[in-house]
Amino acid sequence: MIFSFLLGVAAGALTPFAEPFVRQALENVALSKIPVAKTEMDLLTLVLLLLAAAILSGGGSAFALLIGALAGIFGKRILAAIQGRTIEKEDDA
Repeated sequence: MIFSFLLGVAAGALTPFAEPFVRQALENVALSKIPVAKTEMDLLTLVLLLLAAAILSGGGSAFALLIGALAGIFGKRILAAIQGRTIEKEDDA
């Protein structure tokens, strides 16, 4: 269960870094530029990373995987809130 949680954390934390590679792979497979919003591409990347994590976990707890992904995605914000800091939100423009 802890292994699934850690894989979920990794999937959530790596989503912003993996998104450009997923976008490029999608464009190469489609052989054209597909109009996809940034939030949709982020979601697609997270789902693909969670799918890979689920395969690696060998059928571990899906709940632990999802809680880990939430911790990975929102970890910086949660830590900043605990410490009383604010984080500037990324501009999607």
